[in-house]
Amino acid sequence: MIARVALLLLAGITMAPAGPIVREAGAIYLSDFHERPPRFRLVAPAPSYFETSMKRYAGTLRFPQAVQLDAIAVNGLLRVRGNAQQGGVAAWIEPQYVAGLPENYLEIALQAEQRRREVEELIARNEVAVGMSLDEVTRSLGKPQKRSSRTGREGSTQTYEYIKYKLIPQTVYSPSYVQSITGSLPDPRKRFETVTVRGGYGYDASTIYVKVPVGTVTVGFVNGLVETVEESEGTLTGANATIVVPPIELGW
Repeated sequence: MIARVALLLLAGITMAPAGPIVREAGAIYLSDFHERPPRFRLVAPAPSYFETSMKRYAGTLRFPQAVQLDAIAVNGLLRVRGNAQQGGVAAWIEPQYVAGLPENYLEIALQAEQRRREVEELIARNEVAVGMSLDEVTRSLGKPQKRSSRTGREGSTQTYEYIKYKLIPQTVYSPSYVQSITGSLPDPRKRFETVTVRGGYGYDASTIYVKVPVGTVTVGFVNGLVETVEESEGTLTGANATIVVPPIELGW
């Protein structure tokens, strides 16, 4: 059994726990980008810490092994999953212990995180911007009512057309019979009780909301990214399309 564990470590296979990530404020988590976490080999035994403040020691990661990169802190620390002396850990280490990490990894991560937040805000408002991907547009507007595609010298192009709706309130009146009772309720201890009953016909009002088309949004894609956004008069998202940078890949 000991020999098998040693072989796994030499092969770069970590046995770190795969539980939910406890997020630290300000860190950039690769799971937010729906990418497969990259793996890097250590160049030496790496001290690890539970927080980016590096005050709580989590153990020293064994060498040699490959670790899984989960997150990047704004101070450059890396949150990895690997094997320490006491077993599997998920903790922060300094970048000099990792081989193959790009020199500008922190700049790339910060740019990707800024773009992700901008796109998430657009999706929350059901808006579309030039530079968004097919998946991001679908998350924002749903499935299109019409869709077409074409492949030419410029690459693959798609066109999505959406019908925009607005909820219009409408008041509906329906006839009803209204009965009112005045006086006290009958008392079984008394022989007579005066109760007045009045009735009459009237109308009850109720409000319903009807979906009414108010325009269309036509989104043009080139090679999977939004190239054009055309909106007819009356749509809810405005006439000028926002521009965001294309998706930034983090799978080093």
